Amino acid sequence: MSDTESGNSRPDWLKGNPEESTPMAGGPANNPSPPSGTQSANGEHWLLRFQHHAGVLSHILALMAVCVVSLWVSDEAMGGGGVSWSEGDAKRVFNWHPVMMIVAFAFMTVSSLAFFMRWRSVDRMVNKTLHVVQWTVAAICASIGLVAVFKSHNDAASGYIANLYSLHSWIGIAVILLYVAQFLAGVLSFALKIQRITPSTRAKVMNLHKFFGPTIYIAVAFTILLGIQEKEGFIGCSYKVDQADTFPLQQIPRACRISHSLGIIVFTMALCTTFALYDFSGVP
Repeated sequence: MSDTESGNSRPDWLKGNPEESTPMAGGPANNPSPPSGTQSANGEHWLLRFQHHAGVLSHILALMAVCVVSLWVSDEAMGGGGVSWSEGDAKRVFNWHPVMMIVAFAFMTVSSLAFFMRWRSVDRMVNKTLHVVQWTVAAICASIGLVAVFKSHNDAASGYIANLYSLHSWIGIAVILLYVAQFLAGVLSFALKIQRITPSTRAKVMNLHKFFGPTIYIAVAFTILLGIQEKEGFIGCSYKVDQADTFPLQQIPRACRISHSLGIIVFTMALCTTFALYDFSGVP
């Protein structure tokens, strides 16, 4: 997809000449001059440099999140540690849920930044293909994570557990429905180029696509944080004290320190990605 088709609008003066290809997104060589007073020594808008750094940090944090969630589910407090897909091992079957959702969020992060990062391909079709593939992988991972929840809750050998009773699950289902709608709208309107979809209709869909892209991304991050908080309630992150608790970090269970760290990484990743994709047109 193009810059606009990806749902990540950028200032016109950062897009460059559409008829020219540049090896680096936002590079100064082919970009028109930005508004007076906004250029750095190398010709870039001063915020563009920070946006690129934020995008790089998001990629690093995405990898960190996958590593930390793997460490978290390996802890003894997480149903004995590790993952499983066997009947009668519901707690470890459930562990696939946080792992797959974090992996899905990581792929969403990479996909969201696919049209922004300087190392992107000069071939738009390559970028389009990568964008679709990454969102597809994210959808597959999220589906596995969702199946894991129902499988673990409906395991007769381990004991049945109610489904969809928490705020996390309700918000999660709503976000998944939005994700599916966004994915289908993008594929049908911009990837398949269906003739019956007129340019005017495609333009209208694009406006919605540009709005729901970042909105769904932030909603996914919020839902993950809700899920971490809910799981921490089951683990039991609190502890008994007999006097003023002046050094709380020393007493928090190891599994909870790991999950706290995971939550901070997810929050920071969402913040960096949102900043990297924001359109700062008109900012001096």
